[in-house]
Amino acid sequence: MNTLLLLLACTGLALAGPGAVLEAQQAVGQTANVDVSVTRGKPDHLASGWIYGIPDNFPNQIPRSWYTDVGFRWGKGGGAQLGAVGQRGWVVSLNDYKGRFASTLANYKTCRALGADFHIYVHDLWGTDHAGGEGGKWPGDNNDFSDYDRFVKQLMADVAANMDPAHVTWDIWNEPDIQPYFWVRSAQQWVNLYVRTHKMIRANRALDAMKISGPAIGFAPGPNNAYWTTWLPQAVGNNTIPDYYTLHLLGGPGDINYDPEYTNVSLARLLKTYGAPQRQVFINEYAAAAEMVPSGYVWWISRLERYDTPGMLANWLSGTQLHDLFGGLLTKRSNPADYAATDYAPAGGYPVYKYYGTNMTGLRVNTTGSADRWLDVYSTVGSDKVRILAGVRVHTGTYAVTVRGLSAVGYASGSVDVTAYSFDGTSTTAIAGNPTSRGKTSYSIANDTITITVRQTEAHTAWAYEFDVKKH
Repeated sequence: MNTLLLLLACTGLALAGPGAVLEAQQAVGQTANVDVSVTRGKPDHLASGWIYGIPDNFPNQIPRSWYTDVGFRWGKGGGAQLGAVGQRGWVVSLNDYKGRFASTLANYKTCRALGADFHIYVHDLWGTDHAGGEGGKWPGDNNDFSDYDRFVKQLMADVAANMDPAHVTWDIWNEPDIQPYFWVRSAQQWVNLYVRTHKMIRANRALDAMKISGPAIGFAPGPNNAYWTTWLPQAVGNNTIPDYYTLHLLGGPGDINYDPEYTNVSLARLLKTYGAPQRQVFINEYAAAAEMVPSGYVWWISRLERYDTPGMLANWLSGTQLHDLFGGLLTKRSNPADYAATDYAPAGGYPVYKYYGTNMTGLRVNTTGSADRWLDVYSTVGSDKVRILAGVRVHTGTYAVTVRGLSAVGYASGSVDVTAYSFDGTSTTAIAGNPTSRGKTSYSIANDTITITVRQTEAHTAWAYEFDVKKH
């Protein structure tokens, strides 16, 4: 929830001619590729998770099918923005911590009932939104961690007593570089907190199965990011490397610094520089507010799937909506701000995630995004059809998707009949319909390949393309 990185959302509806002939001058930099002859294992819906977005009761008021249809995998909570007496976090009182833990536990129970894993927002249980700014109470002030140690011990005991640690990840502290929202002290004081917490957790044998994540820095890894270069050598030196390296990629459309294609390289260089081991990367907040439309969602799904990277959607809502609406994938027919209302409806992104979680079966196949980084694709080969999701990252232009290796799915020559669908949602509040059929087009095969043109004249719409798998 990086409030400093809100970007102006684009507007409009994308129109494209799915059966158009590829222009002779189509730029190579605007072409994405799918190779249906090279498989990459079964779909695990790596992008199907979000932070908060789950009502604070169990069983909660959102019907189970809304979760299962999108292949829900990950959830995260910690009681952020709860402001009533008894819900303001440890920084106010033990009783206020208990109120936030009750919210956290309810979200955990929902996740586990659906087979999803749960990540804890520990800074929210502390209560950074009630910490009082510069005059407030922060862990390690005056080099005194005694109150924070009591907090960690209380939370460890509550996790051990109420949760299955094997399905829990402890996120040590969120976005210490996003000040004054989540931290108002020095980078070194935060590193001291991190090292101390990691050692306390690993000394607790009841939590041996629980994963630790970090550093959850808001800005991308690189040699000029003082938070990364302060944290990483000390994490190595103290043997406190997390189980997951957590990144937040919230820069918005066109920002190369917040593209996994870039951050995978920049993080690898940092790890090498400081002699740090490889770990699973988890993008536990992805997509800027401007990307919360179908084209942005598909671009992120495609990126995360290609790099085998789990991810959770960021959540740009606030108040009670933060604890509802799947981070903007859902809305309500009456009033989305009415927390008690149960007339849920799909917002612009939900049909995308439903198609991703329900329709894309079989095996994943190799893909590459366009060289200009705007278009990306995700594809599966099922027993019945080849399915391709294509999304231009909230951008316009003429693009192409080449589909290679067609002989592997039964097309030796001739043509392929491709049906195109558009996802036409425009926002996180307006109700969205099912994907719209844009008709069937016959594409001639050349060199085991067909090429589909996408004319993205508006920014929001994403695309799905389907064609039959021929039986051998």
